[in-house]
Amino acid sequence: MARQFNPQRFFRQAPNNLLGQYFKERGVLAEINFEELTETKIEPIYEAWLAQPEKERSDMEKDFREIDFMATEGAIKAIIDEANWHGEELGPVLAELKSHHDRAFWTFLSRPDYWKGALQFHYADNIPSSYWRKRKNVPKKSAAVEKEAIELLEQALSIYFHKKEGRGKNCRVECYRRNDLDYFFCYPEDYAQASIEWIDNQFERLPRTPAFEVIFVYSQPEGTLDVFLGGNKKPVPDLQKIFAETILKTVLGQDKKDEKVYHLDPLKQRSFQFVYERASGIEDVRVCKVRLTSMVGRKERIVLEADPTYNPDAVYELLDKLQNPSMRLSSYRITQVGLKVFFSPVAGSLKRKTRSFDITFPNSCNLKQDGRDLIIRKMLAASGLEPKEETKAEDGGPPENGPDGAHYAVPEVSTITIAKCSS
Repeated sequence: MARQFNPQRFFRQAPNNLLGQYFKERGVLAEINFEELTETKIEPIYEAWLAQPEKERSDMEKDFREIDFMATEGAIKAIIDEANWHGEELGPVLAELKSHHDRAFWTFLSRPDYWKGALQFHYADNIPSSYWRKRKNVPKKSAAVEKEAIELLEQALSIYFHKKEGRGKNCRVECYRRNDLDYFFCYPEDYAQASIEWIDNQFERLPRTPAFEVIFVYSQPEGTLDVFLGGNKKPVPDLQKIFAETILKTVLGQDKKDEKVYHLDPLKQRSFQFVYERASGIEDVRVCKVRLTSMVGRKERIVLEADPTYNPDAVYELLDKLQNPSMRLSSYRITQVGLKVFFSPVAGSLKRKTRSFDITFPNSCNLKQDGRDLIIRKMLAASGLEPKEETKAEDGGPPENGPDGAHYAVPEVSTITIAKCSS
């Protein structure tokens, strides 16, 4: 969740030398000697900023909101990715700065050409995974990013939304490259609205025509296309086809059913070992939740949750308490696990970063596809848990869904929660 912007808090977090540079470039607050102020004495800065004309102050607040939004670890990674695309290795430079606010503010002032792309990447990274729709069987063709192709995508989206929903008369598309991914940020015209605003000390009701967002993220190496569209998701298949025809110059075939399966049953054993290299930064992986679903007799499932921070076997000790002669663990399958990954502290810090996430049978995982989440996905694959394509038996029999060769479905069941896991 993005933090609420507060100008006083921002002035305390932002370094005085960069604040002084920013205001000097705008030709304001010349009466403030930033070199003589301590980093936390922000009252003179705040009062002088409040005294600026409303229009100028609003413009500066927009900049400060962006810088504050980008003062996070994930945003710094987005800045480094954008710098790499421009041919500059910025990581060592940013590492020398004291805080994320220093790094974000320095980039805003010193590398303005990188700012917009990094801001877009970080915005997309913060959209919850449940809002995206992924298609995995996209032809692996180079994305067309020349002006003519972008204009075709703009026209196609405009026509589609104007015909289907009565909006989208105009549309703008901006594309960016990030490592192996092509991002397309699309802004079709939304329905006209009216807002109540203060303009030059006058209280007015103003008509406006905002834009809504469509985001495409295409991976040529993986042959995948992620689409973000807020609200109604029914247009997504049509948007996938529009993207393929205008940007990939191809026609999408029928979408194939995802037949991959996470293999979770090995996690029944306390002795299960997660596989990862120390160079990955992963220090430990612990189970904090297990959902067991009965596959015979009564339709029921049991959820075990515990905090593994100080006891790595907390969930398994709960499972030991639950077992009795009347409960046969072999008649239950794991249909969901919650994992907590501990990363080694960065240099100069004693605090470990953690990442908690769920994997749900058959192929659902709420990890993203970048940063530490990508490292975790590689760990899951190395540990034998990452989904693998189902294959037909040589005799034409049913596919193998699990390591034991059994094919099973998940019934509708009642749930019992045993304990709670703190993340």
